[in-house]
Amino acid sequence: MVKGKAAAAVMRVPQNRDEARAMIADYGAKLREVERIEADMNDALAAVKQSHLAKATPIADQANDLLKGLQIWCEANRVELTQNGKSKTVDFGTGKVAWRWNPPKVRISGGDDVVVARIQDKGANYAAFLRTKLELNRDAMLANPDLARTVDGVSIGRGNESFIVEPFAAEQLADVTS
Repeated sequence: MVKGKAAAAVMRVPQNRDEARAMIADYGAKLREVERIEADMNDALAAVKQSHLAKATPIADQANDLLKGLQIWCEANRVELTQNGKSKTVDFGTGKVAWRWNPPKVRISGGDDVVVARIQDKGANYAAFLRTKLELNRDAMLANPDLARTVDGVSIGRGNESFIVEPFAAEQLADVTS
């Protein structure tokens, strides 16, 4: 089966400096128009979100009150509900309640540097509490590329060239065209 040719994209290409100048101005105007449309969209979304939050907040408060009431009753009747601690989950038919322990977590007071110094002072028994992280210093490799290239697996590439168009703001454009 022979596939048909895809239609070529239609795009304007400036033929001289004046056309390029006009296209940059047009490009800037299009970008600003997109920004205005996005700003209008964000304003509309914010209004919709605010409207729905206003409706949802009292219902969420009621749900939270129900949860607190259930927790108080379940805590008061925990021994009976869990059959003296044999179960952590109770099925009520319309839903379940459960008691779960969260995993332990380490809290550091006084700042990491202070605690690291204290652990180092305590000696070898505490060394497992410290982690040494080795990582490549790419900035140093860029600063000394000839030496870095002698390491197997390291190559220093050339930077990529970027094409950037920075149209003037509408106010600046008025000054240039007058």
